[in-house]
Amino acid sequence: MSEEQKDDGIGLLSGGPPAAAPTAPRPAAAAVPAPAAVAAPTPKVEVPTLLSLKAADDTVRPVTAGTITTLSAVLSSRAAAPETATVTIEVGYTSTYPGEGAEWPVRWLPPGKRTMAELFPRKESHPIALAPNSGVALSFEVEAPVGVRYGDKVEIRLGASGPEGGSPVKLTLACVARQAVLAIKTSRGYEREVADTLLARAEEKPDVVFAMLVPSSLRGYVFAEGMSFEGVREMLKGIRKARGLVEGETTLKEVEPLLVPKITVEGFVEGAIVELISGPFKGEKARVKKIDQAKEEITVELIEAVVPIPVTVRGDHVRMLEKGGGKGGG
Repeated sequence: MSEEQKDDGIGLLSGGPPAAAPTAPRPAAAAVPAPAAVAAPTPKVEVPTLLSLKAADDTVRPVTAGTITTLSAVLSSRAAAPETATVTIEVGYTSTYPGEGAEWPVRWLPPGKRTMAELFPRKESHPIALAPNSGVALSFEVEAPVGVRYGDKVEIRLGASGPEGGSPVKLTLACVARQAVLAIKTSRGYEREVADTLLARAEEKPDVVFAMLVPSSLRGYVFAEGMSFEGVREMLKGIRKARGLVEGETTLKEVEPLLVPKITVEGFVEGAIVELISGPFKGEKARVKKIDQAKEEITVELIEAVVPIPVTVRGDHVRMLEKGGGKGGG
């Protein structure tokens, strides 16, 4: 065996560590550059706008079903020279019954035009020329649909921006549906019958009629509080002795006197001659001796009685015949 082979065998049996492989020199660590200084963001300078957008009257208008109303705004500029502003118009609807609200027709008169243009529930942009220190009217016509519900709303969201930049000016105009007081004409003496039948039908169609008023002092009329003229008119069809709706809305001011009970002793004076129309002395004539406004009672003396006995009755149990000669009578 050669010497070279012995050395290899002894090397394997000895268990000594093998000769370490030569390693390449470790490169020196690269120097980490210091982070560059981050410049602070320059604050954005807000350019003041020279535009103004204001409502001409109401920003929110209560309306009744089937009526048409007008909402207006004025766009003006404080610029020293003429400029063209960009006006955005967005129409949106909200309903107290999601998914059931009726769509409100909205039209507007673009400046310089003679005819109204339809506005749809989307965002539109229109350029409008503005003279220095002057205003341009923006007029919108809103129609409350017949099938509108109480609290339904249409919004006209306006925005205007000028060529100089800056934040746009904004304004929202809105119409909100409210109830109306409607007068129903009936045959005399059948007011209660018509009202009862209409209320029975209203239970099957909610949100058409909310309340009824049958004033005893006004014959031939019934008042209904409801949302829609057409809805009430439809419900009146076929009701016996109902003669239809009175055109136009009745105001609460007109109905208010019917809601306040009339004092039954109003118009009576001491010494007046009256006739008893109710009670055990019905048909007898008497003279008024005393009037109690708080209790609405009248004390009278029967004229044909042998012995004058004072009788106290309710004010609605007597009918005026003669006002007489004052407190002392005669």
